[in-house]
Amino acid sequence: MVVFRKSFLMLMPALTLIVGTGLVEVAAGHNWPPRIDLIVPLTAALTGPLVALFTLNIVAEGFDSVLVATAAMLTAISTSTLYSLSLMQGANGAFYQGIAVRHGYFVGASFLALVIGGILSRRLDEIRKYPFTLFGAAIVLTATTVVFGETVNGARLWLRIGAIQFQPSEVARLLLAGFIAVYLYDHRHLVVAPWRVGPVDLPPAPYLLPLASAVLAAVAVLVFQNDLGMAALAVLGAFASIAAVLSSRRSLGAAGAMLMIAAIASYAVTPRVRDRVAGWLEPWDDPIGRGFQFVQADYGLSAGGVFGPRQSALAARVPEVHTDFILVGIATQWGLMVALAILALLSVLVCRCVSAALNAGGGFRSLLALVIATLIGIQTLLILGGTLRALPLTGLTVPLVSFGGTSMVSTLFALGVVAGVGTRAGNES
Repeated sequence: MVVFRKSFLMLMPALTLIVGTGLVEVAAGHNWPPRIDLIVPLTAALTGPLVALFTLNIVAEGFDSVLVATAAMLTAISTSTLYSLSLMQGANGAFYQGIAVRHGYFVGASFLALVIGGILSRRLDEIRKYPFTLFGAAIVLTATTVVFGETVNGARLWLRIGAIQFQPSEVARLLLAGFIAVYLYDHRHLVVAPWRVGPVDLPPAPYLLPLASAVLAAVAVLVFQNDLGMAALAVLGAFASIAAVLSSRRSLGAAGAMLMIAAIASYAVTPRVRDRVAGWLEPWDDPIGRGFQFVQADYGLSAGGVFGPRQSALAARVPEVHTDFILVGIATQWGLMVALAILALLSVLVCRCVSAALNAGGGFRSLLALVIATLIGIQTLLILGGTLRALPLTGLTVPLVSFGGTSMVSTLFALGVVAGVGTRAGNES
């Protein structure tokens, strides 16, 4: 019965992808099956989650099938959306065809990374011996990008090795998450109690100072390469992780005040931040310049309606609709209900990560799963706020939905670790 339930959960994403690609083919006036050059990447996106399911049944019995199925459903909707964009005529269609092909392969490879994460989750205790090695590797990755990286859209984020291009900061955030989890766990008895100065509770600064210094060093490198979204994610993720272990609300308030001071300072000294804030507050002051992306996104969201209809050409007018503004693309092509379904699925994903942390029974594994849940949750809130113009645009991707190979591979690897953490075997190892 359990195997049947797991199989049913994993067949739903496959069915969603098949139906989604079929609908866009019919709407475009094409005959099924899809074009031959897209069959292989679509097959990779279709079979990747199924292969991961059956493999995890063998190597990580008792894993969270709901977590894996939720991740697969997100990738199925994103693949269908990018495939729809690839069917447009002209240069836009040719551009998104290349995007759709690469995305399909990324999905297949990412579910392989999920399986690897599930297997390696049994050896998590070994990384506790090398917390500063994790931190050092994160710094080296980001610093290497500053020196040898390629600049795209004003940010030096990409590193190319031969034919392979990847974004090191996506890997660095996982290494930083591991460092934070190890440090907080090893110093849990020291950081949980506040310092008292008269009636005021303050954070235990001497014990948090090494952690704060390490995070700020990583953030400084990210800011130097103009990766402001990842810098914001690192700071907020560290803050939320520290808040989870502090016992005093007054200590939390003091830490929050320092966070606000850091945000104001970044606005004062970083022109890119000021430009993003200006475009967020008054996009119509420069509707064909810094406000163009927001203006076109508003048009796309309003034109999609509740249930569609599909409007690929309108979605393609939004700059970076396949990455930063993928939710606009989904709403424009499938309607607001599907966009809301994406947000619901992301909420389920975060909740299942928290559930895995609770099922792990405490300890380092629980804290690591909680840190990963925090990063995914904050990343979702930041990009959702940017899409709806409730927050300045950070340039982050929507986890498992936006196009981006490094982001998807690293996220599904982390979810594989979480899936392994929540299993009985993983807890006993």
